[in-house]
Amino acid sequence: MVLQEQSPNFGENKMNKILIPVDGSKNSDMAVKHAVRTYGKDPNAHFHLCNVQPILYRHISKFLSKQNIDEWHAERASQAAVSASSYLEKQGLNFSFTYACGDKGNAIRDEAIRLECDRIVIGTSKKNSLSRLFENSTTAKLLEISDIPVEVVTGSSLPALERWGIPALGAGAATALMAVVID
Repeated sequence: MVLQEQSPNFGENKMNKILIPVDGSKNSDMAVKHAVRTYGKDPNAHFHLCNVQPILYRHISKFLSKQNIDEWHAERASQAAVSASSYLEKQGLNFSFTYACGDKGNAIRDEAIRLECDRIVIGTSKKNSLSRLFENSTTAKLLEISDIPVEVVTGSSLPALERWGIPALGAGAATALMAVVID
């Protein structure tokens, strides 16, 4: 008879850690609500809200103390997480908040690794392929560099003009251009 040694965690419920990048936008709020609907009933779920602040240019930061810069980052990050954290509080769910500075994709991945998260749930807007081609997308970068599973929650569908590659704000310019070409 061979006895197997059981791990010390055998029979314990593993914490389900979900990182949600937040920036105060409708898309990040949508990701929070999706994560709550999907994982909120799990008593072992813990939500980590994370905001990423840009690094100040050297020319700006040389006039400010490190403490002032840190306070500014912390204040902006807290403001970006207000709607998401109040939603999680109303739902009575476990969550924590952190912020990082730097490139958004790398910072989100690094925070997920540091916090030992099981997944990342990120909200994004639907865009046409032309916009995605020329835009530096945090979601695309995160999907490329992360070994942690990434769930992408998309917003509402595109307006008809944007599906054709004409941004909504540029519709007037496109119409004027067509009128000139027709004449």
